Amino acid sequence: MEADKTRERSRARAWPARTRTAPWLPVPHPRTLAAFAWDFGLIVAVILVYFLLRAQAPVDVPAAVHVTVRLIDFEKATGLFHERDLQELTLRWDWLKEAANFTYAYLHFPALAAVGVALWVRNRRNFRLVRDTMFISMVIGLLFYYLVPAAPPRLMAAHGHDYGFVDTVFGGTTAVRYPQPTFYVNNYAAIPSYHFGWMALVSAALWGAWHHPAVRSLAIALTAVMTWASAATANHLFVDMIIGGVAVAAAWLLALLVDRRRSRRQPGRRAPLEKQAPG
Repeated sequence: MEADKTRERSRARAWPARTRTAPWLPVPHPRTLAAFAWDFGLIVAVILVYFLLRAQAPVDVPAAVHVTVRLIDFEKATGLFHERDLQELTLRWDWLKEAANFTYAYLHFPALAAVGVALWVRNRRNFRLVRDTMFISMVIGLLFYYLVPAAPPRLMAAHGHDYGFVDTVFGGTTAVRYPQPTFYVNNYAAIPSYHFGWMALVSAALWGAWHHPAVRSLAIALTAVMTWASAATANHLFVDMIIGGVAVAAAWLLALLVDRRRSRRQPGRRAPLEKQAPG
């Protein structure tokens, strides 16, 4: 009995922090914190450069409008042109319109950040795969912005092509504020749509990394809600989102090649988004 008490006192002296704080919250190692800071600091830096380059793309406005006219013609020919119908349905209820505005303005980057942190904690290699996919997709996006600028549906009426779209986010009829500093704004960068593409990317990452039905339901919901918000706010056509999805899929394949080459130099690492225990 006395020996048991002695062992308990010794354990308490050996782990004083654990006895005073929540034992289920492990203290991160300094190297772990440094790696986390490096990975996310790099992403923030690259995103800033990407948006600066995106804003500097020279825009031929008539050409950008013409591209969107052609895209709408394509949608009409294929039976895909239903964005106006979706927006009209959304505008019947002010709260639903505000929900669409809020989703488009505020869900995008917080969702990317939250999923990124979750992936980093669960499997850093999976995180790197998603990060590399984003980086490669940025290059693809910049090629579009510089070579094939496109106007968003919300601006078409201002250029003489009134399809009945309403600018719900930037038109001044909403309580949602979507601040955009002029030094990184490009109003004619509708394709590819990375509001859709990047949300689809993190949804796929969630689906692959977790098997829990709740997590997979969340993955589906994220993409579905952003698809609705992008169209209901007249910021993107469905074809813009398809192009964004294709661009991200191509970037994913290239990122997989980069990951495989990296893994050859570091044998023994697990394959990205491999089958794991249900979480």
